[in-house]
Amino acid sequence: MAQFYVAAAKRNPGRKAWLVEFRHPLRNDSNNKPGRKTRKGLGTEDETEAQRLVEQLNKLLGDESLWSLGAKPEAAKRYDARVIEIFFSEIEPRGSSARQLRDRLLPLPSRDDGYARVLLMGVPGAGKTTLVRQLIGTNPKTERFPSTSVNRTTTFPTEVALRDGPYEGAVTFMSEHETRFEIEESLSAAFIEAIGGNTKQVARAFLEKSDMRFRLKYLLGEHTVEQAEADPYDDDQQTEFTLCVDNTAVSAPEEPTKLHQIPDAYIERINRMALDARTAFEAEEGRLIAEMSPEDRNAALDLIEESAVASDAFVELVSDVLDELRTKFDLVTDGHFEKTTTGWPKAWYIKSAANERDTFLNAIRFFSDNHYQSWGRLLTPLVNSMRVVAPFRPNWADNPARLVLIDTEGLGHKADATADLPEQTLPLLHEADVILLVESAKNGMTNFASGKALEAVVNAGHTRKLAVVFTNMDLVKGDNLKGQAKFDHVFGGLRNIVDNQLAKNVSVDAARNLLEHLETSTFYVGRINELDPIPAKPELNKLLCYLAAAQPPLFEPVALPEYRDDKLGFAIQDAAREFRQQWKGMLGFSTVRPKPWQTVKALGRRYAEGWDDGFVLRPTSNLVAALSAAISRFLETPIGWSGNPTPEQKRETIDRIKSKVTQDLPFLSTSRLREQPQPQWHEAYSLHGTGTTRVRASRIEGIFERFVPIPDAVSVDRQVWEFLDEVKAVVTKAVDEIKQEISAAGGADPGITT
Repeated sequence: MAQFYVAAAKRNPGRKAWLVEFRHPLRNDSNNKPGRKTRKGLGTEDETEAQRLVEQLNKLLGDESLWSLGAKPEAAKRYDARVIEIFFSEIEPRGSSARQLRDRLLPLPSRDDGYARVLLMGVPGAGKTTLVRQLIGTNPKTERFPSTSVNRTTTFPTEVALRDGPYEGAVTFMSEHETRFEIEESLSAAFIEAIGGNTKQVARAFLEKSDMRFRLKYLLGEHTVEQAEADPYDDDQQTEFTLCVDNTAVSAPEEPTKLHQIPDAYIERINRMALDARTAFEAEEGRLIAEMSPEDRNAALDLIEESAVASDAFVELVSDVLDELRTKFDLVTDGHFEKTTTGWPKAWYIKSAANERDTFLNAIRFFSDNHYQSWGRLLTPLVNSMRVVAPFRPNWADNPARLVLIDTEGLGHKADATADLPEQTLPLLHEADVILLVESAKNGMTNFASGKALEAVVNAGHTRKLAVVFTNMDLVKGDNLKGQAKFDHVFGGLRNIVDNQLAKNVSVDAARNLLEHLETSTFYVGRINELDPIPAKPELNKLLCYLAAAQPPLFEPVALPEYRDDKLGFAIQDAAREFRQQWKGMLGFSTVRPKPWQTVKALGRRYAEGWDDGFVLRPTSNLVAALSAAISRFLETPIGWSGNPTPEQKRETIDRIKSKVTQDLPFLSTSRLREQPQPQWHEAYSLHGTGTTRVRASRIEGIFERFVPIPDAVSVDRQVWEFLDEVKAVVTKAVDEIKQEISAAGGADPGITT
């Protein structure tokens, strides 16, 4: 029998806008029971209107026949659009519409218009965004677009098209639901730290998540104890940065004391909640948390956090922070917002004349900047994508270039993160004309994530698209490193990765082909952080010409490789074993140090509630990477060929099959690890009590065991054969598509044989 709930209108102290508080019958709480408490904005400041909307929501909450996505059209006939959004946004799929919004607001120029699409990848600090600045010609001191820093900067895809005409920009945002989720995660992490009593750690957990993606300090300001301290090693002259707000130049945010008071007040509330919760728990248990064993302490923290998250005080705190973030959008006076029915911004668009460059950059900086003087008024953490189409041009360019530059999130941003490419990046590989891997020459390809990125590109069949740019050539010094010797030394680091890692993990032929390609597709630059990078100009112009001339590779298959079905089975077995061993280590079932229990629990929540893989743990992406690598090795070793293709034709055919395979693998991985086992993820996340850490890890391992089984010769389990058949279908489909192209040209087609 369904449980019915009643909604009530509320208003946070000091706020004008009305909210609604209710328990959602189709959302589970932390105990995996229906009726999760939530607050959502009503999109009105009028009390009468707010009460009317709440009355409608109560009618919806009292009609079980309307509690499904299929009933949404019928509900929409009866109730206000704001009521429909409040109820159904909680249960709708998490599919992002950012791409569609950008395309509608600001279409990109295409290949038909003569534009090349360049995807930039690289580890944090390699100089990826600094290179973008050089390619578009923005001033690193006075314009600061796109933003750079020594830490992780790019947390969302940024597209910049170099096109004559006006300056145009489109920005899309996290949904209100997703923003609330991120706030809850930040508050939960801070609450755990607060139980230990370290206010400095509480502030860091609350204002800057450990993955450095969602930084509340950009929106709320800096905590008092976290203010910048003097650095005895900082002898650089700081360039004053100016942010224009309402046509008034300010060198620092107005009322800095007030901005510090905002996060201070939230942190004080977190500390107070934690102290009360800890005191009550210790009184009930009759012992101090600090004196407990590690396992008991973890269980205690889990129980205290669970109780706190379900409390009215926590829900109110989340609501207050969310309300505070809403006010930050009011600081933007240029351009216009596109909002949901309840008033949460979905996107922002601006168009400025060709002579209004400063106005445009000052406006868009609200959504991309990270400068400490602007903390407390930036919207950067709420952005999930940005697109700019503008008459940018490199200051050093001999000729203009028609380019679309796509700057992506840094690879392997955390030392304990997986180095596999996120599943969201794979489609960008297929769409790009050039995949530009940016690496610091000073590091010499020593970052594991760079090697994994090379592997991913080769496994996806895009060797011909790859180019490498080594930055910081001015920092490579040595008595014997002059002229060509310096270039050879730097390229030697790349050669070492290819000769050892790729030759072993893919194939000798694929590694040799990649090196031959990179001999003419590698560029070396230095001092590109300077406005006028005099030593790098010749190489930058060479790079620009290379990018502008890029075209999609022509492919006319003349022969098809022949493969054995049983070898494909062995490849799938290898992939499943690799994936499972990797996760046994992360979950604590091997000699590898496991991930922290809080991180594993957070993963459980993300997969239970359907959030994407923008997290430090990414099983869906890991499975795609394992399957891509194993299938790539399988495709590299055919047992024969139809016809007599040249080595170049063989390589192109194999790469084309790889590309088709890797376009479909993310769907398979998402189905197996997200959609089908979602109830099991709910069960794993909702566990609590002593021993929960081990049990939750076992439940998650059980999900992997069921949905990514390791095939063997004697297995009679139907789930094993379903998994094998699904993966084989992806490979067979790719081979068959190439077969059809060859058949249309009159060629032979052996394909995959048994």
